Amino acid sequence: MKRISCIVNHLANGTNRFAAWGLVVTGMAMSLAIFFQIIFRFVIYVPFPWSEEFARYLMIWMGMLGSVVALRHGRHIGVSILVEQFPAALQKWVVTGTQLAMIGFLSIVAKEGWTMAVFNASQRSPSMEVPMFYPYLAIFAGALLMIIELTAGILHTFFPTEAGIKRDMVSSTL
Repeated sequence: MKRISCIVNHLANGTNRFAAWGLVVTGMAMSLAIFFQIIFRFVIYVPFPWSEEFARYLMIWMGMLGSVVALRHGRHIGVSILVEQFPAALQKWVVTGTQLAMIGFLSIVAKEGWTMAVFNASQRSPSMEVPMFYPYLAIFAGALLMIIELTAGILHTFFPTEAGIKRDMVSSTL
């Protein structure tokens, strides 16, 4: 079981690096698109028809990738006052139960996100004419990456490995 914990933690570390770099790339692309839109609209007087839509879809991806990174660092909002009242040994089980509930919820979100992406695959966006599969895919991808992160946290709680040392979300995901 320790080997599985190590593998899943390595996977979570990799997906978290991917999400963090994805945030950087999408943030830069969105900033450049908006910057050039402003220049072309107010200086050159020839606006890009697609820049606002492009920035909107990048913001959706940033939100979903950012939620993965925030989960890793325990930055999601939570109420832990009740959990802190339990003895330390019981706290671990309450946190694990909460993480399992989150995995259940995120599984539903991932399933529905995939269903929406596939359902809207034939629809094209108004300005850029890209399939709407890609904007909707952000919901599925974000939920899937959060499931991997939570699974790695649970495994690291009970079967700690060197791969899981980098995480600080195990006790702060409530």
